[in-house]
Amino acid sequence: MVRTTVFKQFCKANDKLEERIECLKKELENNPENISKLKELAIIYHFVKEDEKAIEIYKKLVKLVPDEADMLAFLGYLYYETDNLDEAIECLNEALDIDSSAAFVFFLLGNAYSRAGQIREAVDAYDFAIFLDLDMYKAHLDFALKYEEMGRYKKALKEYIAAYEIDSRDLKIKNKIDELEAQIK
Repeated sequence: MVRTTVFKQFCKANDKLEERIECLKKELENNPENISKLKELAIIYHFVKEDEKAIEIYKKLVKLVPDEADMLAFLGYLYYETDNLDEAIECLNEALDIDSSAAFVFFLLGNAYSRAGQIREAVDAYDFAIFLDLDMYKAHLDFALKYEEMGRYKKALKEYIAAYEIDSRDLKIKNKIDELEAQIK
């Protein structure tokens, strides 16, 4: 799944991302089904806020490796990010059909259901995530850090607020919320 460390690597090499995109495209001309190159290209596209391109690549990846839950889960995540909630819910459920022990996918599914206004389904998905020992507080913080590193400050703020609502004892999170609110204004 999405890992903040992957995005940290891109932050450090941000000035060379266009160069890397072109390199990957050329490499894929010779081997258009290279799974690792396709994944890397899709992640870079997501990082540079070209989610539609990332989605097209992940659709191809899902066709190449249809029984891999992570592929479907990441495609669901990308749909979630672009507010294609029906597609997100479908992909995340398909991923869970393959691997029903993926707590983080239940968390994402809960988020998608919640955003779609399907509250009962959202609560059920969150319950499964918690049952599988997902730390909801940490999940929100991980998302907040990822969004912040990508320059998506409004989304980062929402995730920090969600984490703070779970546990308001962490003053660093409150300070981060105040900082982002000031930065966004």
